[in-house]
Amino acid sequence: MKRSCLAALLACLSLAFAAQAQEPKKNEAAPEKPAAGAAEEPAAKPGPKPGDTPDPQIFEGILNCLAAGMTPDWKKAWFVVREIDRDEGKAVRQFQGDFYYATKETDHKGKRVQTCGAERIIAYVGALNDYLTPDQKGWTSVSFTFLRDGKYDVKYDYTPVKPKPAAKPAAKASSKKKQEAPK
Repeated sequence: MKRSCLAALLACLSLAFAAQAQEPKKNEAAPEKPAAGAAEEPAAKPGPKPGDTPDPQIFEGILNCLAAGMTPDWKKAWFVVREIDRDEGKAVRQFQGDFYYATKETDHKGKRVQTCGAERIIAYVGALNDYLTPDQKGWTSVSFTFLRDGKYDVKYDYTPVKPKPAAKPAAKASSKKKQEAPK
């Protein structure tokens, strides 16, 4: 039962993100064909760019990882990934995730999900950044909600992360020396 519901959800997501074929523009010249006898190099698959339809395999990976810990009667699954640290100099960000599911769509508290690994889901969420504009990539948290019927919602938040408090310097040793009494 768990697999059939997951398969239906994945099918809905795939349809929602179905790639649309683009016809060449009327004023655009047709691409040139290589000369006869010229060796054709295999075309490198272009990477994703902002505005492209996300690869459905990213969502499939997320859902498979969540499904590992959900019961067959789940109705809603959600998670929040938050930035917990940022090193601007090295352009490195660290994240943590909280993962839940519920057996009722109206349940907003849910039960924690033991996923196949928070790092894997966070990596999938990071892969979605390739589809965002540079301004959108600065998100500090994102929440995903998936319903059993295939509906889903994604919300990005851009509230700046509060910097970690600076480490307090170690207490200095007292510089006052005891004065010895004369003998």
